[in-house]
Amino acid sequence: MTKLTKILSFVLYALLAVTVVLTIMYFTGGEIPGETYETPVYTDLFLNWAKFLVVATAGITVLFEIVNVVLNPKNAMRSLISIAVLIVIALVSYSLADATPLALGGYEGEDNVPSMLKLAGAFLYGTYVLLGIVVVAILGTEVSRIFK
Repeated sequence: MTKLTKILSFVLYALLAVTVVLTIMYFTGGEIPGETYETPVYTDLFLNWAKFLVVATAGITVLFEIVNVVLNPKNAMRSLISIAVLIVIALVSYSLADATPLALGGYEGEDNVPSMLKLAGAFLYGTYVLLGIVVVAILGTEVSRIFK
């Protein structure tokens, strides 16, 4: 095991430990009194941890992709094509999203506005498209193995 592998293993286990502790706190921490629906006490902390993990993962992915392009300039075209495909998926998803405010009885929040609804719809459509691509890739891989 190299020194980098040991460090990365330690970081992975530390992140896993924090996630496990936060999950236990979320499910056993009790409820916020006076709320209409059951709301665990540590909901905000749990969601902020999830946001941190998503942002950190995206940042590390972009960083390593940049390093990969710098170290292997011959493979830069493949990276640029994949980025272009992701941009096209994002633009198509955003154009398909609907911004019509929802008629929600009893909801007085500030998130039922066209900009938030358009963004939420774009994320949903983008997720559907990426999920479809993953399923097709898995099926294609398995079918190609059959014919080898």
